[in-house]
Amino acid sequence: MARRSPREVSRYVDMWALPGVHPTNLELLQQLKTADTQHFTKSMDVVGTVSELDNETRRWEKTHMIGVRTDVWRPDKKEMARSLKSIQSKRRSELKQQIKRGGRLDTKQSTLLDESIEKDLVMQMDSGDIEKRRLVLKLFKTTATRVRWCGTIEEVTTTEIHNSIGSKRKLLTTAVMLPRTEFITYVQENHRTFRVPSIFTFCYYDDDRMWHLSLKQRWFSLGVDFDVEVNSKSIGKLDGKLVSFGADSLIQLDEHPLAGNTQFVDLLTLFTSSVGFHRAMRRSLKRRIKAAKAGESYRNIIEDEELRLRHNGRAAA
Repeated sequence: MARRSPREVSRYVDMWALPGVHPTNLELLQQLKTADTQHFTKSMDVVGTVSELDNETRRWEKTHMIGVRTDVWRPDKKEMARSLKSIQSKRRSELKQQIKRGGRLDTKQSTLLDESIEKDLVMQMDSGDIEKRRLVLKLFKTTATRVRWCGTIEEVTTTEIHNSIGSKRKLLTTAVMLPRTEFITYVQENHRTFRVPSIFTFCYYDDDRMWHLSLKQRWFSLGVDFDVEVNSKSIGKLDGKLVSFGADSLIQLDEHPLAGNTQFVDLLTLFTSSVGFHRAMRRSLKRRIKAAKAGESYRNIIEDEELRLRHNGRAAA
């Protein structure tokens, strides 16, 4: 297991608004498609990058990429339309700045901008271009010569439905798989009476010790912020940035044994990368709950990959 001495950890998760349409996506996508890993498939798009602060040089270094399984992720149409409007607005500004950095465009420049918009792939998209059902994100370590899978976070819709019906509140559940470990970590959203901000809990087995963790969303914050607690003691925070194009967050961990566990930091990175999808996940879950209560179970499509997460390893062959 990758490990370092306990010290402060800072990672910046830069998430993009829509899969596959970020201006720099093509270069990263090509790099991952040629990678020596079976975890990056043809149905995956890059949706973000991760940078880590070097405590010695105090410089930020881009260390990871985040990919989404586009064949299983289906955002809500309203959410897609809103995101599409946002990304096209920013893309239009970028195209305009390529013609003129500031000020109004003259007639010739406006014509040139219109021509650029007509040819631009991002501006040609519509909200129906991406239709998927379940969130699956993967984290990849990147170097100049190698791309390596570091973990996967998957939405567990079956657990979400029965927990939500029982609590009468939409509760999310995800499963995190990490390399070189026998255990799956289930990150579960919990319901507390009169508690509106989300609370996610999970346990993490580090060699010979089980740690119990809580990710508590703050009541008041400019972005979506979570306090990271281990055995009820705070060890850091996930600082969501309000002024950002996607769902960017800064992961900050204090000196703690778990901060020296690279796989644990990767797990937090995967959770952080999923936060920007939570609203769309809850909307999808709402429809699943409605279908389940109506006895229309055929509307809830359960994939084989999710069923394998519920496999009984002790069952006889």
